[in-house]
Amino acid sequence: MKKLLCSAAALCVLLLSGCASNQMFFQPIMDSSQSPASDSGYVAGMFSRDWNPARSGFGLGIVNTATAEEYVMPFGVETGMPHSVTDAFGMIQLPPGEYRVASWLMYSPKDAEILSQTDISPDSRAGLPFTLAPGEAVFIGSHVAKYGLSTDSDGNKTWSVSLQQLALPTVQKALAKKYPEFVTQPLSCPSCLK
Repeated sequence: MKKLLCSAAALCVLLLSGCASNQMFFQPIMDSSQSPASDSGYVAGMFSRDWNPARSGFGLGIVNTATAEEYVMPFGVETGMPHSVTDAFGMIQLPPGEYRVASWLMYSPKDAEILSQTDISPDSRAGLPFTLAPGEAVFIGSHVAKYGLSTDSDGNKTWSVSLQQLALPTVQKALAKKYPEFVTQPLSCPSCLK
């Protein structure tokens, strides 16, 4: 019994000190003039969201399935004024590896504090695992954040994020327009229409 209490106390100390917390690394959306690096992988997506008076940021939690490191991909570049965003194409740079989209989240752009997080099932099309090879870009889908499509337990309207499937030629055209230096790079799209 005494061993159990000591173990529980040690776990509490670790949790309170942050040593056992799962830190999320916020990745900036790449500048459109950036060139690909052969030793990095790239995750691309298209994002839309309703007008957001709360000025919360939206992002996807992308987990490296081997290391459990979690990265946040914002829904485009945050601006000072809350406004609607339609089909903003963005890309982040990550180390090569095995990944999956594990959640969508709302955060404070000012201090990157996570305000809410909603898990995405690994069995859903949005959460399917993917391999990120060096020099490759993986398009993880078109994600749309809408306000008021669902309600919480108190009956208040809430945000929801859904995946819209695109055809590969549409993705290739958007990539070429936003990131012209990546036109010749390998591109995969596990969420694209077949």
